Amino acid sequence: MLKKIFFIMISVLCVFLFLIGCNNTKVHNQAKGGLIIRNWSSGLGSVNENDLDKSVFSYSIHLTNENEKAVFVKSVQPIVKQNIKNMILSENTSIAVNKTINSNETIEITGEIIVDTKGLTKADIVKLEPFITDMKVSSEETISLKR
Repeated sequence: MLKKIFFIMISVLCVFLFLIGCNNTKVHNQAKGGLIIRNWSSGLGSVNENDLDKSVFSYSIHLTNENEKAVFVKSVQPIVKQNIKNMILSENTSIAVNKTINSNETIEITGEIIVDTKGLTKADIVKLEPFITDMKVSSEETISLKR
């Protein structure tokens, strides 16, 4: 009798583990293609040697089109961290690109943001990094009506 109970418990446990294993093997569908930023770089320095209360945050991104079709990129705009939004002196941080990026092509986009750093030490400014967290890309894509 003890052997039967043990055998039933082991059988139930095996079925339970099998079902849990089946539920965890979900197929994840990922969209292929799209615009991506493979790498980027940035730097921080003073606007000029006479005005140490303003710093310029310069950046460069490499935007790659992994779509099968060309994409027209109108503009890119860096998304800045919430804690420095009120420190930005630049009137417009959006960069007009107005270029078509062909499939598997990469373009370099550079920009800069002027930041009010009056009263901050170099250590205070470094604590604010990273200044940008994301990039907003405005693009157009032509979709054919042909089947």
